[in-house]
Amino acid sequence: MSKPPQIIATDILYYHDADERAFFEWLDRMTFVADYYGEVRDLFIVLNRAPTDDDMWEIIGFCRRYGVDMKQLAQFETPANTAWLRDPTMIWCEEIFGIPSKASGS
Repeated sequence: MSKPPQIIATDILYYHDADERAFFEWLDRMTFVADYYGEVRDLFIVLNRAPTDDDMWEIIGFCRRYGVDMKQLAQFETPANTAWLRDPTMIWCEEIFGIPSKASGS
């Protein structure tokens, strides 16, 4: 049996108590998040399914907002989302795949 997909958030910086609360409230609202748990400096975010396109937009926003390493989002690339996920005009393209994006001025 394969492990459920997950994202690992390491050393998240919260600028205020309300920011930390917003982080966990956002996690709790994501319908595709099954669970999360911490170990030392890492927060393991376990998904209950492969993310849909809408889920991916939310994950990208969440990761960018809180500085979660976006390279791990490459695991969610599919034939159905590869065109927009790898779009070099989008800022996240470089953050996920290391491909310089036109949006970042490269």
